[in-house]
Amino acid sequence: MERERWRTRAYFIFAALGSAVGLGNVWRFPYLAYANGGGAFLIAYAIGLIVLGIPWLLVEYGMGRYFQRSCPGVFEGIGKKWEWLGWWPVWVAFGIITYYSVVMAWALRYVGAATTMAWGVGKAAAETAGPFLFEEVLQLSSGPGELGAPVGALVGCLVIVWIVTFLVMFRGTRVIGPVSKWTMISAWTFLAILVVRGVTLPGAVTGLNYYLTPDFSALGKIELWFGAFSQIAFTLSLGMAGMYAYGSYVARRADVNNSAVITSLGDWATAFFAGFAVFSIVGFVMLSLNIPVGEVSTRSVGLAFVTWPIGVSMLPGANSFFGVLFFLSLFLLGLTSLYFLAYGGVVAPLMDKFGWGRTKTAVGVCVISFLIGLIFTTNGGLYWGPDLLDRAVSFYGLLLTGALACIVVGWVLPVSKLREHINETSDFKVGAWFDWLVKVVVPLGLLFVVIYGGFAQDIPASYGGYPRWASSFIWVALAVTLGLAFLFASYKTRGPVASKQSEVKGA
Repeated sequence: MERERWRTRAYFIFAALGSAVGLGNVWRFPYLAYANGGGAFLIAYAIGLIVLGIPWLLVEYGMGRYFQRSCPGVFEGIGKKWEWLGWWPVWVAFGIITYYSVVMAWALRYVGAATTMAWGVGKAAAETAGPFLFEEVLQLSSGPGELGAPVGALVGCLVIVWIVTFLVMFRGTRVIGPVSKWTMISAWTFLAILVVRGVTLPGAVTGLNYYLTPDFSALGKIELWFGAFSQIAFTLSLGMAGMYAYGSYVARRADVNNSAVITSLGDWATAFFAGFAVFSIVGFVMLSLNIPVGEVSTRSVGLAFVTWPIGVSMLPGANSFFGVLFFLSLFLLGLTSLYFLAYGGVVAPLMDKFGWGRTKTAVGVCVISFLIGLIFTTNGGLYWGPDLLDRAVSFYGLLLTGALACIVVGWVLPVSKLREHINETSDFKVGAWFDWLVKVVVPLGLLFVVIYGGFAQDIPASYGGYPRWASSFIWVALAVTLGLAFLFASYKTRGPVASKQSEVKGA
């Protein structure tokens, strides 16, 4: 069967940008810049993008096109004994979509809540926005040991999330491409409107100063480099199998090098731009409530679902409009990442391995992901999904698989063969320096992040203050993904991978 293709290069670029740009661009990048020296963080991030992000992205795009296969087929092409390394990111991606879809259900729930300003209006919302999230929307229990029942409204929103995701991906690139284009254009338009409104609010300049004021002394702190390198690993959606599949759908004469640079810079620009929307609102809340920045939640769930609603509630007018706009943009940014992970990360590898039809495979992935996601809609779901499972797969999983993948591509393939392949059709050529980035610099950078920010913290002490029994779920989940990788790699099929392997190796 002929490999599916992106109908235009623009569709591929928008799909790749959509996969990279997600919730982390809105609630993680701005906070990291604020917490790590403002302008100094941007310098470290730019360095990390050049030495880590772009080379890693080139590996995943280029290897997908080289072997014309999704992630498991790529590593089987290098050698059958490496196929497990192609399946590990697949199960990392699967783990992510089970709870990422639930966070999108939160956003959808808030789109509806914004129409009536259900969390409160005016300064009173400063007291009610937090309880609205944790007590009414999530109905959060006292801890991970108290799971409780699924929250009906979240289950309904989760159904909608997976129906929309299925409708986008069940026909493959012919729908994913154009949907990604218009989804990203819409999300950028909404963000632009939010930025314009934000920077015109009283106190906005104060908030932006916290975001951007450079502290160049921070460049000497290891925490700055950890923050920059970890954000690069997360934000480009690497180590999650999907970029290999997206690269395999690229036309034979397409410019991979140029596309990787455009994707990386576009993702960075979106995150940087979103920071203006975020910190203008933070400054507005600081001024309106006469509180210091330390008392304003500036990251993760608190930023998106508490600080923003408080800021929206105190706008002089059009509160519901800007509330709906923000949470709709959050939903759209999450959607492009979700169907990327579901299709490129999970559906495409299963189709390639077993020869299953696209519709049947997409239905199976959506239904199973939904059923597992029900656990994370329960009263204790926040603890187990967006926190503990996220730590296992979206931190350890993607970093470890990324480091190992670059080592195998760098030393076993070897990477010089990949470099020649991607240079054949590119406007600008990557030199021998690329080989050493892939062989040494990228693996060392990723291992630095996982050791400094992971093992060094989570082994001596329980992660996040959880009881040790709950924190141990991180290692159990990681072990399960690895076990599934070996299990699926051991299954023999009569697919076209073997012939493709001999074809490429003989090229």
